[in-house]
Amino acid sequence: MTASPESLLATPMIGVPLARATRTPMRRTILKTCAAMIAGASVLATGSAVPRRSRRWIAFYGQTADEQVLASYDFVVLDPMFKGSIDAVAKAGARVCSYLSLGEIRVSDGFYGRVDPAALLEENPAWPGTRRVDVRYRSWKALILGEMIPSIAAKGYTGLLLDTLDTPPYLEQLDPHGKRGMGQATVDLVRAIRQSYPTMLIVANRGYALLPKIINHIDGIVAESLLTTVDETHENEYRWNDATEVALQLSLLANATKRHRRFPVFSLDYWDPEDTASIRKIYFRQRELGHYPYVATRMLDKIIPEPKS
Repeated sequence: MTASPESLLATPMIGVPLARATRTPMRRTILKTCAAMIAGASVLATGSAVPRRSRRWIAFYGQTADEQVLASYDFVVLDPMFKGSIDAVAKAGARVCSYLSLGEIRVSDGFYGRVDPAALLEENPAWPGTRRVDVRYRSWKALILGEMIPSIAAKGYTGLLLDTLDTPPYLEQLDPHGKRGMGQATVDLVRAIRQSYPTMLIVANRGYALLPKIINHIDGIVAESLLTTVDETHENEYRWNDATEVALQLSLLANATKRHRRFPVFSLDYWDPEDTASIRKIYFRQRELGHYPYVATRMLDKIIPEPKS
């Protein structure tokens, strides 16, 4: 716990909800572009605040759930509008993070009316009711740092899941002149969040194009839809990603994190909860890659436990 359906960079995937469908051909093109950018970057990651015990994690965007079940996980990502008890989840030792979108905002968000109208861009065609935001506006940065995050912290959250990091660089790629600097503005915003909230656990969802510049300022990354994703051609169905796409995503992660072997990667895949055999296979393969896996349904509004062996 996220842009257009045409490409990876248009697919900030945690949040409203986390899953967003992509068209594979364009997505591969964007992934290759990201790979080229990351390959030439210098990464000097220093450390991670994610506890070593954080081997079981969950992203849940429903408004209510059994807090005891959530508390059984080490790392929990919830929607900021979650109506349950954050304290009840945290008391068991779970690190509880709130979803926070940096490149888009839902019209239904309580802070939507506080957004500078000049910073609001077009609606995301893949998610009606979600507007893209020009992150270059100081007013947007001020709203996030001065109002959104304090509101999240006041509810008891001790961490943030940053989403829609892919949207600004995608828009800049589409319009290099008119959207110049949107990618760097997003990097600056992430750095400002780290500087302003040094004790917050900060995890990014994807954001591969920006990863070399933000890796020193985050504590982990979510690799969403690495092995599997929602099948956009068949409603409520899922599919395995092809080997080429998986290899590209792994190269982006490896090139950005190779100098910091302990940098945690949390994988998030989507699958039919009734197909426990395939879900077991996803967990097994992700752990072979050294990732901390979770498998969910598309809307992330149900808790899907890992199938027992």
